[in-house]
Amino acid sequence: MRLINFLETSARWRAWCKDVHLDANRVRAVLATMEHSGQLGGLDAQRLHVFCTYTPFETLLAYFVASHLGLTVAIVSPRGLSRVVEGMDPDWLGQLLLPSGRTVPAGEWLGGVRRLDFNPAELVSDSMVSPAAKQAARFVFCTSGTTGKAKRVLHDERTLIANAKVVSDYMRLTPADRSYCVFPMQYMYGLSTTLCTLWSDGSIRYSEFLKPVLLAERVRKHDISVLPILGEWSSDLREEWQHAGFAPKRLLLINASDRLLQQQAEDLLPFATEFWNNLGQTESAPRLFALNLSSLPSLDDACHQGIVSVGQPVHPDIHLCLRDGLGDTGNLYYRTPFSMLGYLDDDGSVMPPPEWIESGDLFRQDTNSLWYWVGRSSHSIKIRGEFISLRTVTDMLLSHQDVSGIGYATNQHGELCTFVESPGQCEQLRSTLSQLISDALRGKRTEIRFVDKLPRTESGKIDYRRLSRTVLDPPYQRQPRKGSPPSHDEC
Repeated sequence: MRLINFLETSARWRAWCKDVHLDANRVRAVLATMEHSGQLGGLDAQRLHVFCTYTPFETLLAYFVASHLGLTVAIVSPRGLSRVVEGMDPDWLGQLLLPSGRTVPAGEWLGGVRRLDFNPAELVSDSMVSPAAKQAARFVFCTSGTTGKAKRVLHDERTLIANAKVVSDYMRLTPADRSYCVFPMQYMYGLSTTLCTLWSDGSIRYSEFLKPVLLAERVRKHDISVLPILGEWSSDLREEWQHAGFAPKRLLLINASDRLLQQQAEDLLPFATEFWNNLGQTESAPRLFALNLSSLPSLDDACHQGIVSVGQPVHPDIHLCLRDGLGDTGNLYYRTPFSMLGYLDDDGSVMPPPEWIESGDLFRQDTNSLWYWVGRSSHSIKIRGEFISLRTVTDMLLSHQDVSGIGYATNQHGELCTFVESPGQCEQLRSTLSQLISDALRGKRTEIRFVDKLPRTESGKIDYRRLSRTVLDPPYQRQPRKGSPPSHDEC
C-alpha cells in the first residue's frame, strides 16, 4: 500500500488546519493541476529531492506528491534543511521543492529550486489520479544529531503504512475518530498519527504547539477522541479537565515521550477511555512497543521505580534481545519487519541495517515480560555494578527552582561534566547541586559548569554534540562500542 492509494474516490478521511479543510478530493485536484501544468515533469527519481514545507497541509501534500512520483525525498522544515544536506555530495542532490510563495532559506541551498502550486485550479469530483511511477517513494528522516552528526534514515512508504496499520488495529480506530496533532509531520510521530488517520478513514486537526491548557480546551471544543501527548503536559491537562468537569465518551491518549512517569499516568488515566504508552525509533518505524494502561488491574503492575512500562512488541515478528547488561538491564537490539532500508550516506549510497539493529538505549524486562526504557546508553553510567541513568539525575536537578536546563558531556579522560542552565550562578548553588549529584551518583564526583543557555536542536532537545564541541577543550569524541551485533543464537 502506498500513500497515493489513500486518494481513491471512496476515501472519506478529512483534515483541518485552522479553518482550512483538506480531503482526498482536494488532493487529487492538486495533483491533477500540477500534472496538467507540467510542474512535476523532469524530476530524477534517482536523486535526493528536498521538500521544504512551512505548514501541516504543505507537508501532507508533499508526501502525496512524493508517493505519486515515486521519489526519494526528505521533507523538512526551514530549520531542518541544513541538517539533511550537511556533507551531501551536490552531484547527488536533486531539486529543492518549495510551495509557491515561499522563499529559499538563506544560505541553506545552492542547487536548483522548483516551486509547486498547491492550490488546485478546480476540484475533481470522481476521477482518480493514477500513480505516475511504479516504484514506491522513499522518505529520509534525520535523527536529532544531539550526540553526533545527524544520520539520514531511509524508509519505504509501504513499510511506514504497514506499521500504521498495526497501530490502527490495536487501538481499534474507526472512521468516527477525530485526532488532534501538534507534532510536525516531518518527524515520525506526526507522520504516524497522520497515517493512522488515513488508514482508518477518520479525521484529524493539525495545530502548532499549544500550551497544555489551550490544548485541553481544544480537545473539548472539537470532541477529539485521539490525542498524542507528552507526559510533561499531564498536570496542566488534568487541572483544566477537572475544572471543566470533562468526562469524554471516548478519548484515546497516546504518550509520545521517551518515557512516562507513573505520576503523569495517574494524572490522566481518569479522563482516558484508553491510555496507550508506546515507544519506537526513527530506525524502527514509529512503533516497537505498546501497552494499554487502562486495561491493567493496577498501574503499579506496570511500573518500576516510578517509570511506566512501554509494554510488549506490537507485532509477533518483532524480536528483542538484551546485550552487555547487568542483571535484567542491557543494551536493546531488535529485529522488525518495519525497519528502515538503511542509512543514506553523503554519496547517495545506502548502508543497509544489520539483521539486529542496536537501539542505543538501555532497557530492562520484568518477570511479566514487560519492557522498560531505562535511558540512552550514552546518557547512562555504570557505578558499582549498576546502571545509573543521567535522566534521573536531570529530573532531580530540574526540581531546583534556579535551574532551567541540564546537559552532560565527558572530557577526553572520561570524566563527567554537568552543565547547568541557570540565571543564579553562585557558589552556594554550585555547592548544593554538587551534593545532590554526589548523592545520586553514589559518591561519584562531577565538575559543574554554569551556562546562560544550553544549545538545543530544532525539536528542543539538548544538543550534546554542540555542547561537547563548543564548551569542552578539546571536544570529547565518543568512541564506538566494540563488538558485533548479536547473532540469532545469542538472542
